[in-house]
Amino acid sequence: MVSMNIECLQNDLKKFFKKKGCSSSVSIAELVGMQQTTVYRSLYQNRPKLTRGLIELCDYANFNASDYLQKDPASNKDLMQALRVVWNGTDSHAKQLSKLLLTAHSCKLNGSRI
Repeated sequence: MVSMNIECLQNDLKKFFKKKGCSSSVSIAELVGMQQTTVYRSLYQNRPKLTRGLIELCDYANFNASDYLQKDPASNKDLMQALRVVWNGTDSHAKQLSKLLLTAHSCKLNGSRI
């Protein structure tokens, strides 16, 4: 399953517009050429999904909304197959595997070597 980190996107857009000198939905709307209510809903209210208003703001700010996708590791069949092969089913072994993955991640392994 893939979800979108809308809150992070909203925060980054607000930072972008603040750097442009726009700190309110009114000033952002004037800059972008959108309705103030749409800007307000898009940036200051909880959004369950990516909306047309957010897309317009991303386009203006030259943000790639797909950068805010969050992928569920359970949806990756290769990763789940590897876990099925190596995990012995215990909580302690799960913690050990977790530490191993985090250690490997901290070493900045080059995925192209695999």
